[in-house]
Amino acid sequence: MTTINSATSSQINQNQTTAAQQSNSVVKTQTAASNSTEKTVKGEQVEISTRAQKIQQLNEEFFSAGIESFSITPGFIQRLEEFGFITPDEASKLGAKAVTRESDDSAASVDELSKFIDDFTASVKKVDPNNSLIDILQQAKTVLDDFNNPTDNSKNINIVQISKQLQSYIDSSTQSLPKADQNSLNQLVAALDIANILTPGKNTISEIDSYLTINNL
Repeated sequence: MTTINSATSSQINQNQTTAAQQSNSVVKTQTAASNSTEKTVKGEQVEISTRAQKIQQLNEEFFSAGIESFSITPGFIQRLEEFGFITPDEASKLGAKAVTRESDDSAASVDELSKFIDDFTASVKKVDPNNSLIDILQQAKTVLDDFNNPTDNSKNINIVQISKQLQSYIDSSTQSLPKADQNSLNQLVAALDIANILTPGKNTISEIDSYLTINNL
């Protein structure tokens, strides 16, 4: 009888030890998961804050005179590359799109591109009032008007798609488009590509705006 009780007691102790070990294992797993999540969140916060600081520096360097006068210059593209927003290959492609006008040595400003959209849209309407290009141009204009301060309207626009549609139009109309219009459309595509770079899907503008507000930037 004593032997049975002793065996039973030993089995109970063993079960309790096993249960305690399993409980400790669960706690360690939960702690590790919690630490991993915390590190991920902190990493994202650092990424957002760093990105926000870079955007703020871009604003100070290139947008201080207002978005209307901003134009895509080699210096701006170089800055995007230095800040890691674009790769060297992307910088080269952007530079090729942001060609200068034949009339002078400066690139078109955002305000001039916006006015070009109005004039070009009017000319398209005269030929075909229902041309799908009209809506594409108007969406591009919305993105330009809110270039460095996206609104709900511009955030809902698929900038990549609009850019590709305009590029497709340029490629298919090279023979019929005047050189000046080709240059303006190429600069418009470059501006849209940059707007997309500065409005990423991962770190939303609202998150960046929130960071800037909190840090009084």
